[in-house]
Amino acid sequence: AMWSYIREDIPGISSKPYNERKHYFLSVVYRLMKEGRLKMASRGVFWEGTIEEQLQRYSDRWPKDESQLDKSDFQLIEDPVDGALYYWAEGGFVWVYEDGFMEWT
Repeated sequence: AMWSYIREDIPGISSKPYNERKHYFLSVVYRLMKEGRLKMASRGVFWEGTIEEQLQRYSDRWPKDESQLDKSDFQLIEDPVDGALYYWAEGGFVWVYEDGFMEWT
């Protein structure tokens, strides 16, 4: 949802080239992680490493071409063990609320 918002709705950002929007998105994710409001995880396990290392891992998996984001075979990967669906990054966000509740996406 954050990527869609950046991609389509933020004045001054949405009209920028793909790589600039990607950089903006990753900077927002970085800030949320630094503030303790967001964590990266995959298959029920938090990613290890520094925030920078985790973001590099996520960025490395990011499609090189924006058209790849719209291809259904590139977007979702089904885990053969638990049947869960993961996006191309093979990881997702865990939102951390002020009361400590964690919402896995």
